[in-house]
Order: sequence, then C-alpha cells, then structure tokens
Amino acid sequence: MSIGELLNAHIAAQQSVELADRSGDLSWRMLSRVTLAYAEHQSGHPAEAEIAFRAAETLQKEFQPSYPQLYALQGFRYCNFLLEQGQLQEVRIRAAQTLEWAKQQLGPLPIALDNLSLGCAYLLSMDVDAHATAAPFLHRAVEGLREAGQLDELPRGLLACAALYRLMGNHHLAHRDVNEALQIAMRGSMSLHLADCHLESSRLALATGDRDSARKAWATAQKMIEEMGYHRRDSEVRELAAQLGVELQDG
Repeated sequence: MSIGELLNAHIAAQQSVELADRSGDLSWRMLSRVTLAYAEHQSGHPAEAEIAFRAAETLQKEFQPSYPQLYALQGFRYCNFLLEQGQLQEVRIRAAQTLEWAKQQLGPLPIALDNLSLGCAYLLSMDVDAHATAAPFLHRAVEGLREAGQLDELPRGLLACAALYRLMGNHHLAHRDVNEALQIAMRGSMSLHLADCHLESSRLALATGDRDSARKAWATAQKMIEEMGYHRRDSEVRELAAQLGVELQDG
C-alpha cells in the first residue's frame, strides 16, 4: 500500500476480509479488517475506516481476551487514525497500555510504534510543555525503528521529528530528518511517504521564509496525492494552499 496503489489495495483488502470470514480464523479476520481500515483511512474515508477498526478490535477481544485492544502494528494504525480525529487523550491511554505489553514480550518494532503514537499525541496537543514532552518519545521511536530495521515506518518517525524541530525553530535538524525520510521513500518507491515528505518540506520552507520552494514542494505533493487518491491528506493540502495563497482547482 505504501507504493501508492490505493485503489488496488482497497480491492485486495475487501477480498481479504471476505476470504478471512469464510475461513473462520479469528486472527486472520481481525488482521484483514485492520488492513481494510488502513486502506479506507489512506483513501480519506474516515467513517468507513472507523467501522472496520472497531470490528477488528471486537475480533481482537475474542481472539486474545488478555489483550483486548489492537496492539503492535495494528494498534499503531488505529492510533494513527484516531490522532487525525482529534482523539489525542484516547491515543495516549491506548498507546501507554500497549507500550507496557510490548515491553513485556514484544520486540523493538511495537515498542517504537507505541513511542511514535505517544510522541505524536503530545506533539499535536496544545499543552504548554507539548514539545518537550513529545521529544523523548519521538527520539525513542526513531531509534527503535532503526534497531528493528523497519524502513517501511521509519519515514513516519523521521517526519514527526522534523515537524517537532520545525515547531521548535531548529530548521537545520528538521531539514536533516526530512531529507533522510525523502531518501528512504525514494529508494523504496514509497509514494505515500514521498508525498508526506513533500508536504513537510513545504511547511519547513514556509517556516524559513522560502515561499518559492514551499510552493514547489506543495505542488509536487498535491499532484501525487490527487493521482494516488491519497485523500487522507486533502485537508493538509488545502491548509498549505491557503497559507501560500494558491488557488486550488476542482478535481
């Protein structure tokens, strides 16, 4: 899905749910619904994504009663969705719980993902000490993703750190992390991450007063997002367009 073929990913996810239901396997039924929810989320369908995530968590409770909420990558994807719905406190509670589970018996990847969820929840909050609180979680997330050798999710951590540095006015470190995320996304043909990199590059260029570079990065991101149907980012495209004084064309 990270390569940007969202329509095909959505079709495959729906078929996976149908096949999993025929099998009766609780684990597969849960995982297939998380995959479908993730596809709906990336495509900009929050209502459908929420239905699928909740169905997945219902199956998770039945599958593993001792772990009654989605965790590891599945829990991270749910938290990622909840962050965009403004449910920051819910994410803090959920990720804190799954982080404890991960520390007890899971490897570095789930721990890193829970740290990333917590860091983003604090970063997006309006708390006075939000940046200082978010920083250690985000740094641990990037370290853990590197340790796990997880390139699929590393750009997310790097871009979250870049956003933190940008908001703190440390543009040098923000540029460093955006550039690394960009290189990883380009090498791996990770088109969704690549679009995210261009969005953050635009924000960073705006923060440094380079409006020409900001417009170029925005235009690249906007074109990719439209072509891929990556409508999860539509509101960010519109917000940046307003800041840049760019008129969006319908369609």
